[in-house]
Amino acid sequence: MEITGSVAIITGAAKGLGRAFTESLLARGAKVCMADTDTEAATATLQQLQQSYGDDNVMFVPCDVTRTEDLKVVWDEGEQKLGYISLLINNAGIGNEQNWQKTIDVNLGGCMRGTLLALERMGVNKGGGGGIVVNISSVAGLKATPLGPVYTSTKHAIVGLTRSLGSEFHLKISGVKVQSLCPSLVKTDLLVNSLKNAFSPEVGQAITKQANCLPVISAEMVAEALVKLLEEGRNGACLMVVAGKEPFYVDSPISS
Repeated sequence: MEITGSVAIITGAAKGLGRAFTESLLARGAKVCMADTDTEAATATLQQLQQSYGDDNVMFVPCDVTRTEDLKVVWDEGEQKLGYISLLINNAGIGNEQNWQKTIDVNLGGCMRGTLLALERMGVNKGGGGGIVVNISSVAGLKATPLGPVYTSTKHAIVGLTRSLGSEFHLKISGVKVQSLCPSLVKTDLLVNSLKNAFSPEVGQAITKQANCLPVISAEMVAEALVKLLEEGRNGACLMVVAGKEPFYVDSPISS
């Protein structure tokens, strides 16, 4: 897609990956509607980004991705101020292994609600002009990660959702591409918070022991990969981002 002139919604945009995505798109001439539950952090981020990119190019709407109505409000307000929304980045996510219901509802549920709303609003079969949905998964969505079974389950499901809706069958109907970005361990608050809510005491101890040995990538590196994914436009693609390598696509092990 052509990033310049496009309008995007990014969930979980207050900090971490979401903020990096927001700034990367703004720097390339897009407009962004930030969505997040952390109003304080989002407001501070918004003020900083508006100083750099202008008040008319970035906005913030509070949003809990476990609530469809919240997502509808974000879409309505974003479109009213910024114009037709052609890109949704389902980025909001948590790593709470102790509260598996919430982790599923935020990670998988947020992607599901957002994607279905995007198909409703952007689908050419619904009167829209088409667009792209990018679901933020993880390397954990493509391989087993014993230290985070709940988180891993949600990320596997996001890959399945992306590959299934990112088929030519659905694209011909809706005109909406569905893609996924799968980064390895990123230096964000998610890592710290995951340690606080580890699957078990033994897992917590194992994470602590390995914390300084695990390769960590920057949010900015993942944001650069997002640009690659959008510009190349491969429908149903899962783009992996890991330390020490150029981003690369991972195909499904069994063709449809």
